[in-house]
Amino acid sequence: MSLGDTSFARYDDEFQRLQAQIRRSLEEEPPNQYTRNLLQQCDDLLQQMGIEARSVGDATMKRDLLHKVRTYKSQYQSLQAQSERQGLIGSTTTGSDRNQQERMRLQQNEDALHSQNETLDRARRTMRETESVALEITEELGANREKLVGAHGRVREMSGLTGRATRILQAMNQRATQQKLIMYGVAVGLVLAFFVMLYRIWR
Repeated sequence: MSLGDTSFARYDDEFQRLQAQIRRSLEEEPPNQYTRNLLQQCDDLLQQMGIEARSVGDATMKRDLLHKVRTYKSQYQSLQAQSERQGLIGSTTTGSDRNQQERMRLQQNEDALHSQNETLDRARRTMRETESVALEITEELGANREKLVGAHGRVREMSGLTGRATRILQAMNQRATQQKLIMYGVAVGLVLAFFVMLYRIWR
């Protein structure tokens, strides 16, 4: 079982994208509602990753995944602290034009966040559907295996009956051959007796 085979891998990719978006947002402008939404989404994703990591059965992989989650939490806390610092600095900046731009940018960012949430929901639905299909295939394979085992047993039974019938036919053929030989012997004996009687009569 590899990291690419688990839901954790998808959460990992999503966390990397969110982290990159948060960094770009902090570099381009002071923290806003969009940045806070990204941080909240990042925090929610980390909780999901922690649940997924703890549900892994393999002890080694579980330990590695939990270590990765702790590392990501540290990175998230660093971004959160950076956002708070920049928020304190940017709070002194005022201006109606900036507020207008901020509202427009916030609306755009909220639309983008909504689209990302829908994409994540679709990915989760696809994962559940895939798990359901895999379960159905497993059940069907189990039923087919039982049918094959039953068919194999019937074939063995028929093979035994065929062998028994073959032995009976061989015994019948042997008895028929013996009976023919006896009949030929009797016939030859009768012919010889007939010739002996004729010889005695004509003598």
